[in-house]
Amino acid sequence: MKKTMILCCASLFALSVPAVEFYKLDLTNLAGGSALVKTDPAGKQQSLRPTWGLWPRTPDAVGVKVVERDNVKALEVQKGFQINTGEWDAKNNDAQQSVIYCRFRFLVPVATGKGLLGSLRLQQLNNRTAAFIGFEGRNGKIDVLAANGPGDGKVNWDKVAAVEPGKWFTVDVKLDFNEKKYDLSVNGGEWAAGKNFRHAAQWVGTMWAQDPGKKDYRYDVEASAATEIFFADAAFSADPFPEAAK
Repeated sequence: MKKTMILCCASLFALSVPAVEFYKLDLTNLAGGSALVKTDPAGKQQSLRPTWGLWPRTPDAVGVKVVERDNVKALEVQKGFQINTGEWDAKNNDAQQSVIYCRFRFLVPVATGKGLLGSLRLQQLNNRTAAFIGFEGRNGKIDVLAANGPGDGKVNWDKVAAVEPGKWFTVDVKLDFNEKKYDLSVNGGEWAAGKNFRHAAQWVGTMWAQDPGKKDYRYDVEASAATEIFFADAAFSADPFPEAAK
């Protein structure tokens, strides 16, 4: 599922950051309520940033907007929508690595609903997925799950941690493109290591992009029909991030 939204604003998200952190989501100059991706009455997508998209293309719908949640400026992915982003290409030397680290901060408001309440997918073009991370409500908590199937697209879910609904939590991911595996840590906890890329068999090359100059990278955040999903941080680096705050 995907979607889209609008806004006119000159200051956008991808910060030019020093050293090895080659991408960071920046919401500083975006006003609360700003729509990032939406559709017009005909269902045509309009986006504040050309590299962002959404699904489904429901007419007259806003898929993602800027909000304040617990004094944190964040993006709210609306119920039933998926936001897709492609923010850099491999011309950036720090992105040309066989091992990449990423960090996200999420909030899932409720722990009720069938199946996944939301997910994060880290992908190449053509929906070739590396890490696939799911959020599922269970026993009043949010289980953070790591897909660890045979590498052909099938998914087996491994529970990594349980977090509180309505509270921010940090997800750290290490992607190894040579091994076609990833590690996952939640709130600075112990790493769940050696999870298979969802599409290991179809992954192209030994880094994210197939060739320098191509925007083969994407991260997708999806919200189920049961609840919206919030995320406040998204950053990618060639070096590990400091330990996540608990």
